[in-house]
Amino acid sequence: MKILITGAYGFLGKNLIARLKEYGDKYTVYSYDLDTTFEELEKYTADCDFVFNFAAVHRPKENSEFEKVNHLFFDELLGLLKKYNNRCPVLYTSSIQATNGTDYGNSKLAAEADLRRYGEETGARAIIYRLSNVYGRWATPNHHSVVATFCNNLALGLPITVNDSNHVMYFHYVEDVIDSFVAQIEGAPAVDEDGIFRVKKIHEITLGELADTLTSFQTAVNEGYIPKTENETQETLLTTYLSYVEQNKNRR
Repeated sequence: MKILITGAYGFLGKNLIARLKEYGDKYTVYSYDLDTTFEELEKYTADCDFVFNFAAVHRPKENSEFEKVNHLFFDELLGLLKKYNNRCPVLYTSSIQATNGTDYGNSKLAAEADLRRYGEETGARAIIYRLSNVYGRWATPNHHSVVATFCNNLALGLPITVNDSNHVMYFHYVEDVIDSFVAQIEGAPAVDEDGIFRVKKIHEITLGELADTLTSFQTAVNEGYIPKTENETQETLLTTYLSYVEQNKNRR
C-alpha cells in the first residue's frame, strides 16, 4: 500500500513514518516536504492509496502563510488527486482551534470545508481530525507544545517558566495519535456526530504538575537512575523526556 505523507519531516510525519516502517514492506511511503518538487508530488498523487496531509504552519512570520499553507496548498493537493482521478482516502489534520476565529483557525476551517466538498463530489473518504496539544518525541520546542519546550530545556540544563501553575492542560500523546491514524488506513473507525474524528485518549495535567514531574525526571536522570512512574501520563512524559535527553546529549 502506497501512503503519501505531506509535511513528512515534521513532528507527526516523522512519527507516522517510523511506525509504518515497523510493518516491513507492507507500506511504501511517499514523503513530501519543502525539498520535494512539484513533479514528484504529481507522481505521488497519481499513484498513492492513502493521503495524510500534515503540511501546516503554526507560527509563521506573516499571517498570510496560514492561508497559503494550511488551506491553499491543501486545495492544490486535492486538485491533483482529482486530475488523476485518484479517489483514495484523504486525512487532514485540523485543530481544536478551527472555530476560534483566528487566522490560523480560519485556515484550518476552510480546509475542512473543502475536504468535505471534495468527499461529496468524488466519493473519496474524507477524514478530518481536530487535534489538541500533542506531545512526544521529535516535537519542536517553543513551537508544538509546552511539553516539548520543558523537556528540551531541562535536558539541556536550561530553566523553565511556569506562569500559572494551576492552569489545566489537555494533551494527546503522539503514539495514541499515530495509533488512530494507522487504524484509518485499514478500516473506517467511528466518526463523531459532527463528522469530525478525535483522539479519545486525553492526558490532563496542570502546568505546575507538569513542571514538577519533568523536573523530578531531570533530577533522577542526572543522578544516574530512571524514576518510577505512577500512571500512564507520567510514563508517557518520562518516555518523551528521555527522548530529548538522548537527542540533546551532545549539545550541552
